[in-house]
Amino acid sequence: MNCIFRKQSLFGAGVLLFAIFLSSCNSIKDKKWSDDFIVDEKYSEEADQVNLYLNTNKFQGAVLVGIADKILFAKGYGPCDKNADQFSPITLNTTFEVGSITKQITAAAIMQLVQKRKLKLNDKLSKFFPDYVYGDQITIEMLLNMRSGLGDHINAADDFFPTEVYRHIEKNQLACKPLVDNIVLDYFYQAPLIAEPNSTYFYSNTNYYLLAKILEKITGKSYYDYIKENIFKPCGMTFSNINFQDTQARGYDYRNRYYSIPSELSFGCGDINSSVVDLFKWNNQFFEGKVVSKKSLKKMLNTESYGFGIYRRDDSIFHAGTTNVFNSYDTYFLDDKLSVIVLTNCPVSQSNATFIAGKIVKIYKNSNK
Repeated sequence: MNCIFRKQSLFGAGVLLFAIFLSSCNSIKDKKWSDDFIVDEKYSEEADQVNLYLNTNKFQGAVLVGIADKILFAKGYGPCDKNADQFSPITLNTTFEVGSITKQITAAAIMQLVQKRKLKLNDKLSKFFPDYVYGDQITIEMLLNMRSGLGDHINAADDFFPTEVYRHIEKNQLACKPLVDNIVLDYFYQAPLIAEPNSTYFYSNTNYYLLAKILEKITGKSYYDYIKENIFKPCGMTFSNINFQDTQARGYDYRNRYYSIPSELSFGCGDINSSVVDLFKWNNQFFEGKVVSKKSLKKMLNTESYGFGIYRRDDSIFHAGTTNVFNSYDTYFLDDKLSVIVLTNCPVSQSNATFIAGKIVKIYKNSNK
């Protein structure tokens, strides 16, 4: 199902729309886009190709392509909620669960504390969790780089939690019911390591859950309040939040069920809700060194594979996010400042944001402009 727009012909001759910026805007964080869709005239041919590809594949979600602070193409496709009584189209500002893209923001928040000398990368986990048996072997930087050796309380919950607790989590998750607030910490102390600390890379959500808990211990603020004050507000991310199921879009699995990873589990590692426009602002502000210092940014980007909430391949910085009925992908190319963002309210088995973003990247990278 495709969105209904005010214009019936999107990319015909002469039908070109531009982002409308407020004349008083001094930076991207102050800009607002309320168009049904945006096409930059110079890249109209590429926009036609992307639109045809997405329509042909019955894409449902929102996409944005931009260079630096200029949007080249952005559009929403399909309904916010396919089961709603009244059709509401996905727009550029529609919020989705963005899953693990959250980790970039958590890592940046941690680096802000490092800059303020409230935290050191070589601080031991035992400083914040003194009763944890392996605390002296694990550092903050190991958590950031997924080299702690910790298991994963989300992707391997059946190993992390006792069987009866794991079944309780599954039941509450499907019913969209809350869990005990510190359920992860309660069993973190008992969960065995899966590898010696700093011996190997292993992707684990538990690393970033702990980083968010450490942030709260240091600042005396809730993770949400800190991110809102120090990331969302300075970046102008007005549509973003960290509230459970507080999204305009809803997704459903193959059995037509809507459910999310409980916030007590996704805390700090996958609980942010955002829009393509807000993530575009994030890319611009973060990679321009306006969220953390240039020195901190260089440290975060100095990875060959994964570190500080970032995957890197050559000049491409990216992260995907997958929750139960949403998936997302955000990539930024350092050399040409190209952003490609794909958010969809469909399970990854139905619509793969990573694959779709790859197709879009090829279209714009192959352009001679």
